[in-house]
Amino acid sequence: MSATIKPKYLPQIEQGENDYRTYRPLILPTASGEDGITILLVNDPQSKHFAVCFLGSTAYPKENEYKQYLAQHGGKSNASTSMSHTTYQFDVLADHAEKALDIFSHFFISPLFTQSGTGREVHAVDSENSKNLVNDGRRRWQILKSLGDKDHHFTKFSTGNKFTLPVDADSGNAHGYGVGGGETTGAGTSNGKIDNKPHPLTKILPKMDSKYDERDMPEFVRAALLAFHRHHYRPKNMVVVAVGPQTLDTLESWVIPRFSNIPDHPESQSHEEAQDDTNMARMNQLATTLIKQAAKEAPPVLASAAKDVLYKPAFRPELQGGKWPVVHTYPMKSVKSMRKLVLFFPMHPTYDNPDRSPTRILSHLFGHEGRGSAFAFLQDLGWISSLRSGLRVSGPDQNLFQIDMSLTEGGEDHWKEVVEVIFAYAKMLGEAVELSMKSNSGSSNDTCSVDVLRRIWDEVAQIDRMHFHQTSPGAVYSFASSVAQMITKYGTTKCLSIGSMLEETPDTLPAESLAGYCKQLVPSNCFIERCSEKAWKDVELQYENEQTNTATGDFAFGKQTEEWYGIDYYVSPVADGDKKSWEKANNISLHLPDKNLFIPRTLELCHELPTEARSQQINKSITPPSLIINDSSGRLWYRLDDRYALPKSSLTLLLRTPTAEHKQRETKESDAPVQWDYDTKTATKSNLLTGVFYESMAQDTYDAHIAGLDWSLSKSSSGFTLSCSGYSDRLSDFAVKLLAEFTDSSFVNESLFQTTKDKAIRGIKGFFQSKRADSLAMYYRNLLVNHRGYGVEKSLEVTQAISIDDIIAHHESIWNDNELKLECLYTGNVSNNEARDFYHKAVDIIKARASEMGNETPRRGNWVPGPYERRFPCEDIDLHFQSENDQEENGAVIITYQSQIASFKSKALSSEESMHRSAAIRLLCAIIKEPFFDELRTKQQLGYIVSSYYDINFTSRQPELVHALSKNFPQLATTPVDSIVLYVLSRKEEPAEITRRIDDFLMNFRSRLEAMDPLEIQGYSDSLADSLTKPIKKLSEEARYHFSKIRRYAPEVLSNGNHHPFLDLGWDNPQVIATVLKEINRDYLLQVFDELVLKKGTRARVVSTVYGKTFPMPPPQTLGTSSSTILSLDDLFVKRSNLIPFDPVTKYHSSFNTLLWRNVRKHKTSLQYIAAAAAVIGISSWAIGTRTNLNEKKQIK
Repeated sequence: MSATIKPKYLPQIEQGENDYRTYRPLILPTASGEDGITILLVNDPQSKHFAVCFLGSTAYPKENEYKQYLAQHGGKSNASTSMSHTTYQFDVLADHAEKALDIFSHFFISPLFTQSGTGREVHAVDSENSKNLVNDGRRRWQILKSLGDKDHHFTKFSTGNKFTLPVDADSGNAHGYGVGGGETTGAGTSNGKIDNKPHPLTKILPKMDSKYDERDMPEFVRAALLAFHRHHYRPKNMVVVAVGPQTLDTLESWVIPRFSNIPDHPESQSHEEAQDDTNMARMNQLATTLIKQAAKEAPPVLASAAKDVLYKPAFRPELQGGKWPVVHTYPMKSVKSMRKLVLFFPMHPTYDNPDRSPTRILSHLFGHEGRGSAFAFLQDLGWISSLRSGLRVSGPDQNLFQIDMSLTEGGEDHWKEVVEVIFAYAKMLGEAVELSMKSNSGSSNDTCSVDVLRRIWDEVAQIDRMHFHQTSPGAVYSFASSVAQMITKYGTTKCLSIGSMLEETPDTLPAESLAGYCKQLVPSNCFIERCSEKAWKDVELQYENEQTNTATGDFAFGKQTEEWYGIDYYVSPVADGDKKSWEKANNISLHLPDKNLFIPRTLELCHELPTEARSQQINKSITPPSLIINDSSGRLWYRLDDRYALPKSSLTLLLRTPTAEHKQRETKESDAPVQWDYDTKTATKSNLLTGVFYESMAQDTYDAHIAGLDWSLSKSSSGFTLSCSGYSDRLSDFAVKLLAEFTDSSFVNESLFQTTKDKAIRGIKGFFQSKRADSLAMYYRNLLVNHRGYGVEKSLEVTQAISIDDIIAHHESIWNDNELKLECLYTGNVSNNEARDFYHKAVDIIKARASEMGNETPRRGNWVPGPYERRFPCEDIDLHFQSENDQEENGAVIITYQSQIASFKSKALSSEESMHRSAAIRLLCAIIKEPFFDELRTKQQLGYIVSSYYDINFTSRQPELVHALSKNFPQLATTPVDSIVLYVLSRKEEPAEITRRIDDFLMNFRSRLEAMDPLEIQGYSDSLADSLTKPIKKLSEEARYHFSKIRRYAPEVLSNGNHHPFLDLGWDNPQVIATVLKEINRDYLLQVFDELVLKKGTRARVVSTVYGKTFPMPPPQTLGTSSSTILSLDDLFVKRSNLIPFDPVTKYHSSFNTLLWRNVRKHKTSLQYIAAAAAVIGISSWAIGTRTNLNEKKQIK
């Protein structure tokens, strides 16, 4: 089409009061004059990125040209498919947006759909499906679908695999396995069958022509792909959202000429096509017919078109013999240990008007956790630990409402009573609605119920409106995709505001429809999911003498088998007595929520904020927080926000104490500083303590949560961190209340302790069975590198032995630490005086609690607890473990290269070498990322997950060195550590072959880097620099960044004897690294790459391998006998005992037969001892030498 095409401009969209973007919605007409592509152009003046919401095209035939271009210019891309949408998106640095948009648009103008490319993508689909097979959420989703109507569009298999998409002549077996490799999985068998059922195409193709058989399936798949594209990828079905800093006119000049060229495929065949009787033409005709038929099965996506859609639920009682309620039971051998109880209720759709949907208030009330709620009642009984409610399925033709509960052990024993409480709450709510309707019509004098329901409806609407207007725009990448989907459903005008209840008032409460929905919350319209070990054993006992149900006609209760994942489950009826009890459930101390007292009283900005800062200035440079209090109790860092102009604040309070993870080491020297050792039991008690506190505060803080105040309490190596964020009005009081509650041990009670402990034990027990192979490979690597404990098994043993008395005593020990310090950051819409007031209140609370304790922990000297990382020796360490997840087909290889030079902290705290090397490592990772993915995933098709990235970890100076070093050394140093990580999850090749291919890639990459044009390197450097310095757009993200610097470097910078100004905490590190990147040349990159990755003897590498069931772990003798080959946890811990903490003043030294580090720990030696020992081996105190035993050197082939 011509670039002179005239778009149809649409009405302006509804946007929030603090949305600084400008919008231009429009529609491009097709050649026939009909409405075509809907386009939303968005000018974001605060963004440095441009975002739009495949294989290749005739204009850009190189298949990876798109990803390569994005990688070179700070971009990324993704494509995802939901039940009704496929979203393609990318973002790129704004200066390179037009070419990226041109490449992107040609995917839809002239896609290639090559046979080879199609085949590779099917392999990618199949790899993704294999990853999903061990995911409990996916498995439960498939079982839920299997309970529905098999002819309903909802129950179709939605991900696909090599069986459903047979692109190879031999791949029509169950899941595409069994061909060549002899693999099978799930319910599949070979020979094109699932449970002896042939692939549907084996019947369809011969009907089309007797010469066709299953060998023609690959060609038909491609024909179906093209037919699908012709039918669905038409302009009227497409939405484009383009967001960038360019003006709207510029965006329009880019978008319209390109997307107006997308062809509008005709609905019907041409006369010539209809007359073509060749085999290929007939195959295309059949594919087109099947695609059109399938498309008619699903209702329209656009809400305005869905108004006339009839209610057609996928779930109906007659599908289970008309005997609802029924219970379906998920296998005892679930991937992850859980105790789930879920109630499902099919309901009429509310798709066309989500703002006034009765499901809004139903979700709010059933999910409420405050006093009088079902959750509060059941938690007080010790029966549940969580409850969520809402729509599990929301479509134009159906809703499926769910109430999802996690049960405690006691709750599992009383699950029927738990269900009864839910039905009691439903009955109470229904009665309240009926009374409100009578009161509204004047037939009742009871105005209480109607006032309460209207007040609740108004609160929900008020909070939603507040969030809509008091939220600044987020990242353009995620924004573009989410808005595009909303446009396809609700059009452009309300694409941002839909669901925010902007027009709702107390009088718009949908009481009549709410009453109708309450009438559907009854046992006869309910089916139930139970998922636990006990549930499985109960139902197995019930059906122990019955065979698996294989009936294809009338439904039969008993064991069932899900078609696509091959999972066994049970469906059983509910006893008549239980059904009657649920139907007669009475109101047992349940009531509607009280008034929410946490809704902000004011949304005013701080009076100290200057006029020019009362509008959003996201691009303004961030000034670091100021240190306004530095006293014996701790430090207060403060920053008045001058960028977001929102009535929100963020408060982070760290209680620095070793008692979170350490215990005192016994010593006979009474005047010596206390030494601390990491202790698994102490760390576990801290985790349980924070868990109990969270459970105890659930009811009291729920109103705060829904009113926009969020909080968390976490344990780390540095101590305990209380974080609060949200609307400023009540934030300080909220945080003070939480801190006061935490210092008072009365929150620790037996019921909550048992709930928390049970949850922890189940999580630990299910760890190995619930994790994918790549997660396990990371676990074993971290167990070697930075974990302080002794693994999951030890954690389980310790957790099981902890009592409530242990928790209470541990809680007291925290306040016994007389050197506990506060590290507080208060930032956002808060005045200096308000920040100081909070700090003083926090100090008073801590002091008051400490004064109640009779004992005080002896002084620990200058040591401050922090993170931990071990230094790799300059050798290759290979870890080999078999996955204990019997559902895991994939194996995983994770390769980590650790830099032996400390990473960059700040200009004042780091050397020039650290600064340049850290910049070079980041740049190498940026250059490696795309070709690594392209080679191993796109071309070699090794697996769905192929990734590489830059990693940084941190380690604090250990107490032995702190007490040994003189004051001339920075005693409280925290050291950052750079690493390059590459990993692959695959069932295509055995892990040893995967490792070899990664090594081959790295060798070839070296040649590529050597030949790379300096301008190309500069392009990567510029894009990385721009990415590092792009503006932070959220206050919470800004606060996290600042507090990470404070937590790590404040003790070092501000400790006695150190005189660095507080601005040297590395606030401007991104800008510094961005500047240094421009100085990095190819020769230096090659030098760093060789030392870090290629050269054995200088590289420090750990290869963590986990084997799945496709390629099990080989016999140990075939993997090597070197001490650097780890085949068991015992081997790992022996090796770990010979690794030293990463510290600039320690390293391995080949001429010393003993570990100097061990001597430091054993003898608590002084600096003089260390210096003398260092002199023996000829190194300075800043390079204290240590080494491993000679027999631990890895023999390199």
